[in-house]
Amino acid sequence: MIEPCKINVLNRFDIGGNNRFVLIAGPCAIESEEMTMEVAKTLKEICEELHIDLIFKSSFDKANRSSVQSPRGVGMQRGLQILQRVKTELNLPIVTDVHETWQCEEVARVADMLQIPAFLSRQTDLLVAAAKTGKIVNVKKGQFMAPWDMKNVIDKLRDSGNENILLCERGSSFGYNNLVVDMTGLVEMRSYGFPVVFDATHAVQKPGGQGTSTGGNREMVPYLMRAALAIGVDAIFAEVHPDPEHAFSDGPNQLYLSDIREILQQAILIDNITKNLSADYKHEAIIHETKKPEDKTIKLFLTDVDGVLTDSGMYYSELGDELKKFNTHDGMGLRLISQKGIKTGIVTSEDTKLVERRSQKLKLDYLYQGKHEGGKLGSVKEICEKEGITLNEVAYIGDDVNCFELLSSVGIAACPADALDIIKNIPGIIQMKKKGGEGCVREFVEIIMNKYC
Repeated sequence: MIEPCKINVLNRFDIGGNNRFVLIAGPCAIESEEMTMEVAKTLKEICEELHIDLIFKSSFDKANRSSVQSPRGVGMQRGLQILQRVKTELNLPIVTDVHETWQCEEVARVADMLQIPAFLSRQTDLLVAAAKTGKIVNVKKGQFMAPWDMKNVIDKLRDSGNENILLCERGSSFGYNNLVVDMTGLVEMRSYGFPVVFDATHAVQKPGGQGTSTGGNREMVPYLMRAALAIGVDAIFAEVHPDPEHAFSDGPNQLYLSDIREILQQAILIDNITKNLSADYKHEAIIHETKKPEDKTIKLFLTDVDGVLTDSGMYYSELGDELKKFNTHDGMGLRLISQKGIKTGIVTSEDTKLVERRSQKLKLDYLYQGKHEGGKLGSVKEICEKEGITLNEVAYIGDDVNCFELLSSVGIAACPADALDIIKNIPGIIQMKKKGGEGCVREFVEIIMNKYC
């Protein structure tokens, strides 16, 4: 297949190129907060173990049910609250369906990707509204459309100023209540230069096959998934449920959560062969292409405190004394990088004796506390002048808006897994897998030591 452009997801990983397939998965509909969190947590654990990047998917409203009596989900307001919890607590990118133009802007406040249902894939106003959010747009090819018909869909999105496009195959209508996947269609859609997603579970759907609900044949999902991966698709879409037989929707074609590990293990074997990946392929932190990491020389390593060296919590004793919990792994990391001849320091807006004592214990070279003229960037410029270095030779890790200017200016910027979205979206920033206070500074140190020392 023709290699498509890469679509970057939150500066964490790419969909496309010759990377391991990305998994887009979750229950078809949001049925409850408890079940949604259960599936998301389990999928995350499995994908981390198998080194697969995961985007969590579930729908707040199934607006195209076969029967008016069929359950549709929890609704947009409640659904977005639940998806936000998945995003915040599990640090997973989110995708969900939009059915009407007015939903796009509100859904985009939570979702990192908007999905256009197959039956709506030619709806111009919906495509334009989704594109204008600036989010990644995953368009499912209509069951009534030929692969080359997706060229018009691409044109509508691009004309609306959005190049973050995924094309998704979910089968074509073949007679009544039946879908067939033409694998050559995956090659056809890939020729337009955008990553292709294969919807493995909807491909075995039998629309309206049970009269007032949809039928399906989940036993065929692994076979079609492996066939699509053998062609070289960039992502797999799969709906997963703890108890599909009692699911709100699409039960007959949803995968059992208990089976997903084995199915993915088999999928990896095919993907490795197709893309010539080694058996021990592991995902590494991805640095956005706007940076040239191989050209960097780091001479100064700096970190924020609250939300980075510590978690985001504020702790007080009964006497009103402020307490902070530091991670020992971070402390060791700062000592290790110092032994490499790199100067170390803390730059924080707060001003406490606790941080001063921590800095002294770690024997850091610099401690800048409190609000200085020029903010954090001004403080670091002052350090650079003393050291005779440039900002391009500085590495800094921060998590909140008061770090934005500095993170946007240094040579190598990083943030914890639970940093604010505005920080995660800084071009070139490296997002850690660990949260603040859980060893994210040590993780960043090891990246610097492995790549720049």
